[in-house]
This record gives sequence, C-alpha cells and structure tokens, in this order.
Amino acid sequence: MNKTDFIKIINEEIKDFDFLSNDQDEKEREVTDFLRNEDFQKQFICDSLLKKDTVKIEIYDSSITGNWENDPGDVSKLSLEYFLRIEYKYDQTKEPIKFGLDFHGDNISIGKDGWYDAGSWGGTMADAIEPSGDAWFDSFEWGDILVSLATEDGDDIEFTVFDKAPPKIQTLFVRHFCESYIENYTNLEIRTPEMRDKIQNTPYC
Repeated sequence: MNKTDFIKIINEEIKDFDFLSNDQDEKEREVTDFLRNEDFQKQFICDSLLKKDTVKIEIYDSSITGNWENDPGDVSKLSLEYFLRIEYKYDQTKEPIKFGLDFHGDNISIGKDGWYDAGSWGGTMADAIEPSGDAWFDSFEWGDILVSLATEDGDDIEFTVFDKAPPKIQTLFVRHFCESYIENYTNLEIRTPEMRDKIQNTPYC
C-alpha cells in the first residue's frame, strides 16, 4: 500500500468516526428538545394518568423514612425518594423517549388513624377473642413531594407543564406513580378525601 492510499483510508476512518459522534450528539439534542417541549410534557402527563400502555417504568432507586409506625398521635412526617427510569412511546411511529422521573420529599406531612382490640381469653379456646386492628393514613400532603425530569445522562429538565398544572392534576400525577409504592412499603392504606379524585372527572387532558 502506497502512502497516498494509506492517508486516504485514514481520512475516511476519521470522517466516519466524526459522523457517528455527530449523529449521537444530534440524537441527544433531539431528546432534550422533546423533554423541554410543553406539548410533549402535557402529553406525557395525560398518557400517564389515563394509564395508557405507552409508559413503562423501572425503579432506579427508592427509600422511605419517617415515623408512620408510631401511635397515631405521634405520627407527623415521612420522607420519600423514588427515582424512576421512564420509557415513553409518545409516537407509535418513532422510538420511545427514555428519561428520568424523580419524586423527592424530605418532610411530607402525614396523619394516621386506626383502631386496636386487644382481644380476650375466655374460659375455653372457643370463647377466646383474638387481637385485631387496622390503621391507615388519614392525611397525606401530596404537595410536599417535588417532581423533576432529567435526561438519561442526568441533566435536569424543567418540568414546566407540571409546575403550571392545577393542584388536583399535580396530586393525581404524583399519586399515580407513588401511591402503590408508599402503601406497600408502609403497610398503610391512604384513606384521604382526594383519593376519590379521578382524571376522568377532572378537565385537563
């Protein structure tokens, strides 16, 4: 191989390499632009709340701390970290958009109610009454949970549409993603008035 051919091959390799790099950069910019787009953000909120099969989630990290296990009079706060990886097929003709959706609250105001019966021992086993009881959250401040978007690389994206949304929509959105995790982790059902709210009865989407 002469020197001219060798230089030509090297230049072609460099050109191909730069092309691949530019193509990847362009794809990342396109995803970032989508995430910042308010129409895209609203469609994501609505598709999530309408429980369409266009949104897939993977839990990246999660934790709950607080004093919910105390007696009802001593229950006051809960802290939550619930970080998700989202794969959202916003357009059936295109590849899904992948991004992060994070829920975070350091001091979520909560309340607890319940009842407990210690039971009793009778003269025989048949007469005995076993202990029984139940407990639940009777207040839960969903507005204390912050919501944020991020690219796959961790760059923050302003969730403009969520921040502008009516409080009821914000609550429905946070509930949709976090309710089951909170109830399963704490073993307490959330029985508050807003739990009766449904997206179908709330003009937005």
